Amino acid sequence: MATQSVSAPTAWAGHTVKLRVVIEKVKQQGCTDSTDGSDFYARVVINGQSFDFGEITDQDETSPTDWKAEKDVPVDDQPTATVQIVLAESDGGLNFGDDLCDISAEDGTDLDLTVALVPCSVTGEVTTPCGQTKTVTGNDEGDGDAELSFRVEVDVPDAPGLAVRCTHTPLWPQPGDDVTIKVEAFDAAIQVGDMEPDAARNPAQVDRRKIADKLEIWVQNQPGPTPDAPDLVLDHKTMGDIIVHDVPAGDLEYGCVAREGTDTRFTGWRRTRTGPPAQDAAIPVVFTGDRAHSIDIVFIADTDNYAGSNDPAFLADVADVIKGAYYGQYYFLDQQQHINFWLADQRGDADAGTAPGAICVLTPPANWATDYAAWANAGAILHTNAFRDCAGNGLFSSAPTSLSTVLHETGHAAFNLADEYCREAGNVCDGGYFENRPHPNLYDTAAECQNEAPSPVNCRSFTDADGDTWSLSDPTQNDLMNVDQRPPQAADIRRMDWTFANCIAGMC
Repeated sequence: MATQSVSAPTAWAGHTVKLRVVIEKVKQQGCTDSTDGSDFYARVVINGQSFDFGEITDQDETSPTDWKAEKDVPVDDQPTATVQIVLAESDGGLNFGDDLCDISAEDGTDLDLTVALVPCSVTGEVTTPCGQTKTVTGNDEGDGDAELSFRVEVDVPDAPGLAVRCTHTPLWPQPGDDVTIKVEAFDAAIQVGDMEPDAARNPAQVDRRKIADKLEIWVQNQPGPTPDAPDLVLDHKTMGDIIVHDVPAGDLEYGCVAREGTDTRFTGWRRTRTGPPAQDAAIPVVFTGDRAHSIDIVFIADTDNYAGSNDPAFLADVADVIKGAYYGQYYFLDQQQHINFWLADQRGDADAGTAPGAICVLTPPANWATDYAAWANAGAILHTNAFRDCAGNGLFSSAPTSLSTVLHETGHAAFNLADEYCREAGNVCDGGYFENRPHPNLYDTAAECQNEAPSPVNCRSFTDADGDTWSLSDPTQNDLMNVDQRPPQAADIRRMDWTFANCIAGMC
């Protein structure tokens, strides 16, 4: 398949597996003292790192309980590891020095192995499945033979589910640029802040990468038929990339696939614009489908912080938000085929509110009403100065480092979700509360919550600053519209699923 020039993937020092070598039993077959029982000791070397095991005295046959070597190996960086097992017998006095026991049927005395990490297998001087005991004996090339039983194991971190992320850099390529396309596999538990830091909440980061059976990157011709083969195929990796060189003006189209057993996840085809947009003012940086069938999110540069939509700092921040927020939370990542991301050609402004009850003030670009309002589901004004963010009239604000805030405010602007928190400031609950039918996540009566909520047993009530009482069923902690802003829970998901279903049907 012909495309623009595509380079090979780079190596990544990433996700690790634990390689373990266990010596289960040693028995002398000539490698022994002349006066008493054998005094065996051993060394295991994994990828150049030595693990030494001390002497066991006066035992011609022994089954050590602690001769175990473990090392974390980055599976994305190297598919195999080297293992060497050395066995010796300690002599003293009239025995004239230590004996190097022969445990190899090949040349030499040491046992040299190669371990394929995923799936695990052992080759080299012996071949054996992982996790099974293998017994070896030398051929009398050292200071006597010994019989050694060992096993090799590889622990692969895993969690249920599979998700795939596919991103490109730079976010808005210009003609002649080299564009890097990267594919990553995750488990289905990935949440905002797991893989990229979230300044708003700053949770402990968790490695959610998943070793997929296969990863693929597909690059579409410009123009041309749908490719019949991927440009990159990787086995048993969590990530990989290619570089598309010298992209021309127009649309670069690509997609990524992760496969695990019978589970295949495809990002769908997405386009990014190279150079000026073909029509209208908006710049499509991730375009997955026409506007009527997609959630359209337009990123707006704040006039106080960025020089414009082509400001490198703004482009880098938008790329981080797409990757860390929308592609860093499983629900949104699973819906990526139905979300378009755009850049507004003009700047807007977000500032702290000064009037009573005004959390913040959002000013759209001057051409928002004419060029964007009719089709954009949300306008995201990114800013770097510090104040409390808000949403209203299809707009929201967020700092680009506050990834969970991005999704919380998207819940307001794109899905019309109500706040579920009761922010305590002198016992005043000051969120945005309303009953958002159909499929509300907040109710104005307790009876409606009991009758309609996804989890009626969890219904509870609070009173806001205006004296109005509201009922809800989603949890206080770990909820998109509540205090820690992640992840979406049952009532949020019900409303969001309904919105996406309408979009897919062409009513977005």
